[in-house]
Order: sequence, then structure tokens, then C-alpha cells
Amino acid sequence: MPFLPWDGRKLPFDESLIDKRLVCKQVTVETIDKCKLAGIILTKSVEGEVDVRYRDDVPVMIYFQGNAGNTLLRLPLFSRLLLPPTSSIPNLYIVAISYRGYWLSTGSPSEYGLQKDAIAIYEFVRKLFPKNPLYVYGHSLGGAVGLYLVSQSNIQKDLRGIIIENTFTSIKDMVTTIYPQNWLPYKYLVRLPFVLWNKWENSRVIQEVTAPILFLSSRNDEIVPQEQMLELYKLAGKSEKKIWVNFDKALHMDTYVHKGYVEAINKFISETN
Repeated sequence: MPFLPWDGRKLPFDESLIDKRLVCKQVTVETIDKCKLAGIILTKSVEGEVDVRYRDDVPVMIYFQGNAGNTLLRLPLFSRLLLPPTSSIPNLYIVAISYRGYWLSTGSPSEYGLQKDAIAIYEFVRKLFPKNPLYVYGHSLGGAVGLYLVSQSNIQKDLRGIIIENTFTSIKDMVTTIYPQNWLPYKYLVRLPFVLWNKWENSRVIQEVTAPILFLSSRNDEIVPQEQMLELYKLAGKSEKKIWVNFDKALHMDTYVHKGYVEAINKFISETN
């Protein structure tokens, strides 16, 4: 749902939206099929510098957003990771690129298309930051995109870890969750192999991930049942290090405002960097 809010596809990049303590650079990534993906790179400002200064010892986080909205709507989350008064991460670059059909990016979204976007974004980031420790963070749908990227064997060995927040096991399972009623046809239709164009079979993909995984799970998630995150945690048997962090009072979209959120990510990066 890239159209939510209703002006989500047209909202221009506006520097006044960026906290003055941050440095933000707008970037464009071109995919193998010529889609142009709009995004930003964020980090802390150092003594009033006006450009992003790339240091090869600073961790880089590729952020993949959830299904609705655009990159700019995630600015409060990015600010919480980077700025006090919370226990902000001392040094970090955040690269947030919108999928095709989202925000100012061209094209139309699909599972296959977003997978190509993920590869293009990784290649763009690695070219820009050839030596930096690299992490992937995916929220909800973004977790599916991130898991796909990390499951690529040639890429997985280059990553220090992946963070997934409130991600589902598969689209099939989500259809059953949203439409549990026996009198509705949906949960029966998804059993047919030709019905779902987008499947995002995360419960299968995560079994191929050997990289460290941080699971951030909202107990009161009103969209993705926590049981699906628990299932992903159980299936991540090949991961060399998996960490579960539960947020008792958090909902699907507000985990980042709850106590322990930044601390969990900071600790994960510190232990895997």
C-alpha cells in the first residue's frame, strides 16, 4: 500500500523534515530492469558538516520498510536510532531506499520486483561503503525483503547480521489470519498454487539463513500475530546467533518508541560487529 497516506507517492523530499542534528543525503538507485529507486542516507552531523562523510569503520544499516507509506514517514524511527536522549547508537549510517512503486520510485511493486530492488540496493550500498560492517533491517514486509537478500549465499557471507521486526511467515498464512471465517473463500483459494502472485515464503527462506538474527516482536501486534514471529524464530536453526526481544505493550508500527528498542539493536551490532 504505497499510496497510504493518500499523498504518500507525491510527498517531496524536504530538508526541513530532517532533524538539524542529522546529515541527510538524497540518493537514487537504478535496478537491473531500469527502475529508479528514491531514497536517503542518514547519519549524525559532526561539527556542523554539510555532507555525509563516509568512514569505513562505521556500521551501515540497510532499512527495508513495511507495506504502507514511504521512507519519510520512518524519520522518527531513524532519529530515535541516531539521536539522544535515547541510548542512541554511537556511530551508524542508515540507508533507506523506497521499493519500486513506493514514494518517488518508478515502477510497480511485486515480490519479484522487490527482490530485484533488494539486490540493487545491496550493490549500491556495497559500492558506496566497500569496507563497512553491513546490516539489514526489515520491518513487516521489509523483513521478507531482507530475508530474501540475506538468503543469497554470495551476499550472506558479506553481512554481519539481520534485524527483523514483526515479520510474517508467508502471505498464505497472513490471508488465513486476516480472513479466518469458514464461510469466506480466501483461506481455501490460497491453497491453490496459481492464486497467489506474491508468496513471500519466509518460513522456508529463513531456514537458509546462517547470519546472526535479531527478532524484534510486538506482543500486541494487531496485524501480524506474534505466533508467526515465534515460528520464524524456531525455524532459524542455522543462524549462528539468534536473539529474541519481546515488547509487551507494542503494536505493529510503534515498537521503536518502547523501552529497550534502541538498546537491543545497539547491543546486537556491538556483539556482531
